[in-house]
Amino acid sequence: MNKCYKMKRVIIFFCCISIGCSNVENNSKLESDEARTIWNQQKREQHLNNRNDKTTWDNQMLENDKQLIGIGEFGPFEIGVFPVPKYELLGKNSFKGLGNKTEDFKVGNKTVVMNSFFVAKNDINKKRLGDKHNDVFFQLLVLTDTLDTENYNLNKNIAISRNHPDYLAQGFVKTKTTTIDYVAFKTAEGGAYAIINTRLFHLNFGKTICIAPQKDGTFRSFQIKSPQLTSETIINFTESLTKDDDVVTFFNQKGAI
Repeated sequence: MNKCYKMKRVIIFFCCISIGCSNVENNSKLESDEARTIWNQQKREQHLNNRNDKTTWDNQMLENDKQLIGIGEFGPFEIGVFPVPKYELLGKNSFKGLGNKTEDFKVGNKTVVMNSFFVAKNDINKKRLGDKHNDVFFQLLVLTDTLDTENYNLNKNIAISRNHPDYLAQGFVKTKTTTIDYVAFKTAEGGAYAIINTRLFHLNFGKTICIAPQKDGTFRSFQIKSPQLTSETIINFTESLTKDDDVVTFFNQKGAI
């Protein structure tokens, strides 16, 4: 496969697991780790209650996160700093990391930027992941007509764990004439969604989304029901996509930038 100028492959893990203990002494917060990592409606309701209960908040994390205020543009939403419950209230091993991986590819004669986001295996998702170390919940491929191989200001993204046990990713890709903004999230229940320039995608019906900006200012999208992917398999999978007839036709269609 012919690749264009290679962008940085980025893997970022936000291992923000607090080791402090809650000072709230009620039965729901003193359950065993095993019980706390069985996710159900009761756990969801308790988690929502914890959000409103300042005695469960991780104040050290809040202080550290204040450095993110005004950090700059990383997608459609300004990064908000909120107090969040201590991660270990959902189990000591309920969070093991979150990350992303980025690369650019040639598809026919066109250049495509790929961004992907994954959640590491933990006690909440381990049954769903099986023998996989992590799980890609969103992959975005965007047709572009320009690259910034020095400052990477045309393709920025961030993965955020502060909604633990739900996870969010957002970012943007800029072409010469337009911006593709996106946000995606995955819930502890297993549901996953993305919004790309106001188009909604249910990722459980295909986590790989292709976007082709058009010369007339409109967009085309192509959703692919990909197999279970990890940070280790995402590059090879994408390389195979670049040779797929439907994908090649989509990105090289008449009217695309």
